[in-house]
Amino acid sequence: MKFVKNKIMNLSIRNKMILSYILIALIPFCIFGIVVISIFAGQAENDISEHTGQMISQVRTSIDVYISSIEKISNYVIEELRSVDFNEMYTEDDIFWMQESSKAVARLKHVANTHPEVAGILFATENDLYISTGMTRISRDSFVNEEWYRLAVSNPDTVCLISDTSGRNIVTNESYSIDNVFSMVKAIYKEGTTEVMGVLLMDIKHDIISQSIDNITIGQKGFVFVIDSEDRVVYTPANPITYRVNPDWIRKENAPVTARIRGEKYQIRSERSDYTGWRVVGVFSIDEIMGHMNTLIFALTCGLLLLLVFVFVITVKISQTITNPVVELELLMKKAESGDLAVRFQGDYHDEVSELGRDFNHMLVRIEDLIQQVYIEQKNKRMAELKVLQEQIKPHFLYNTLDTISWMARDYGAGDVVRLVDALTNMFRIGLSRGRDYISVEQELSYVANYLYIQKIRYGGKLNYQIVKDEEILNEEVPKLMLQPLVENGIYHGIKTRRGEGHLTIRAVKSADGLLEFSVEDDGSGMSAQQAEELNHLLNEPCELEERQSFGLFYIKERLRIKYGDGFKIRVNSIENVGTKVVIHIPIQEDGV
Repeated sequence: MKFVKNKIMNLSIRNKMILSYILIALIPFCIFGIVVISIFAGQAENDISEHTGQMISQVRTSIDVYISSIEKISNYVIEELRSVDFNEMYTEDDIFWMQESSKAVARLKHVANTHPEVAGILFATENDLYISTGMTRISRDSFVNEEWYRLAVSNPDTVCLISDTSGRNIVTNESYSIDNVFSMVKAIYKEGTTEVMGVLLMDIKHDIISQSIDNITIGQKGFVFVIDSEDRVVYTPANPITYRVNPDWIRKENAPVTARIRGEKYQIRSERSDYTGWRVVGVFSIDEIMGHMNTLIFALTCGLLLLLVFVFVITVKISQTITNPVVELELLMKKAESGDLAVRFQGDYHDEVSELGRDFNHMLVRIEDLIQQVYIEQKNKRMAELKVLQEQIKPHFLYNTLDTISWMARDYGAGDVVRLVDALTNMFRIGLSRGRDYISVEQELSYVANYLYIQKIRYGGKLNYQIVKDEEILNEEVPKLMLQPLVENGIYHGIKTRRGEGHLTIRAVKSADGLLEFSVEDDGSGMSAQQAEELNHLLNEPCELEERQSFGLFYIKERLRIKYGDGFKIRVNSIENVGTKVVIHIPIQEDGV
C-alpha cells in the first residue's frame, strides 16, 4: 500500500487529475453495471423459472386431459365387454367363445381405429382367455400371474398407468413398439358384483405426451420430460442429460432446485399430477441465461470505454488549463535559476497560478534591480580603487621615469637593464589598461611573458618556461591578470622549492568543445591527491574572498564567476613530487565582451 501511495504521490499534477477523474467516473459506472447485470440476470432467471413453471403446469394439465379422455374410452370398452359373460367360457374351442370373442375384437378394433392414440387393446379373463387388437401372448403362461394384471385387480375401480411395458408375456404387431407406448390397465367386474371378469389393458402412444412437450422451448438447452411415481422416465425428448437428473432434485414439490450437470448450471423444477401420480419435470440452463447477458455486458463495456475516452479527453482539456501555467512557471523558474532573469510569466487570468506567476515576475524585477544595484556599487568601488591607485602611481610620471632609465641603460650598453625596464613598463601599461577590466588574450600573454622575463632575471637558470598559444584566439577578451597569479604560484610553490632546474608551461588554446583553455603547469614538488581534491572542492563551493586572502587562485575564481556565472571551470591536477597543473576553461564571448 505504501508503494502504491508513493507511486501516486510521484505522479505529475496532470496525471493525478486524470487518474482521479477516471476513477470517479469508473467506480460508479462499474457499480451501476454490476447492479444492472445482477438485476437483469436475477430477473431473467426468475422469468424463465416462472415460464418453466407455467409450461410444466400446462403439460401436466394436457396430459391429465388426455389420460382422462382415454379413461373414458376404457370405460366405454368396459361397458361393451360387460355385456358378455366371459366367466362362462372355459376354452378357446368353445363355439360360444369364438362367436362372442369375434364380436368383441371387432368392437375393440373399432375403438382403436377411431382413436389413433390407442396403439393396442387387450382383455384377459380370469379363465386365462384373452382377446386383443395387434397383441398376442408369447407363451402359455397365464396373464393372471402378470404384474400388470395383479396391479389392476388390487386397485378396483381405478385406472392404473404403467410407464414400463417391458417384461410382459405379450408381443405387439409391427404397427408399434413397446418402447413407444405406456399402458393403462383397469379391472372389469361383473355388473352389480365384486366378481372379477378380467382386466382391460390398453397401450397408449407417447404421442399424447410428445405433442404437449416437443414444441415447448425453454431456451436452446431447456426441455421438459415426464416420470412416473417410481421415478421411471415415461417420456423424454432426445437429451443427453435427462438420465443425469437426480430424483432427489425432483421430489421437492414445486420448489426449483439449482444443480450442476456435466459442468453446466441448470435449474430443475417439477409438478406432480394428483390424477396420474406422474411428475412433469422442466429443466433449463442458467448458464445459457447468463450467456444472453453477454449482449448487455458488451453494451455496458462499450459504454464504459466510451465514457473513459470522454472522461480522458475532458480531463486532459481541464487539466491543461491548470497544469500548463504550472509547467510554464516551473520552466521559467529553472531558466531564472540558471541565470536568465529576463524571463516573464504571461498570464492574464485571476486564478491562484496566475497570481503566483505575477508574484514571480515581481520577484525577478526585484532581483534584477538588486543585481544592478550591486553591480553599480561594485563598479563604482573598483573605479574608485583604480582612481586612487592611478593617483598614487601617477602613470605618466612613472612611464617617463622608466623611459629615462631605459635610455640611460642604453647609453651605458646595459642591454639586460633595458630589457628589464621595458618588461616592467609593459606590465604597468597592461596592468592599468586605461581602467579596463578585460583585455585580449594576446595582451594577457604579453603581461605573463614580461613577468616571466623579470623572474628569469631573478632566478637565472633555475627557471625555464615556454608559452604555447593558438593564433586564432589571441583577439578574444578575458579578465585582466588572470594568468599571472597562477604563474606566480607555480614559481613560488614549484620552481623555488625545487633543487635544480624547473620548468613552467603556459598554454592558451581552443579546446575540442569550443572553449578557451588556459593552463599553467610546473614540474615542482606537487601535492598529495587528498590535498588536490580538497582544493578542487573549495574551488567549487561559495566562499568569501576575505577567507582566502592568501590564495590568488580564489580571486581568479571569483572574478571568473562574476563574469561567466557557472559557465567556467577551474581544475587543479597535481601529483606529489611530479608537478602541478591548473586548467581554466571559459566560454568564447560572441559579442567580444
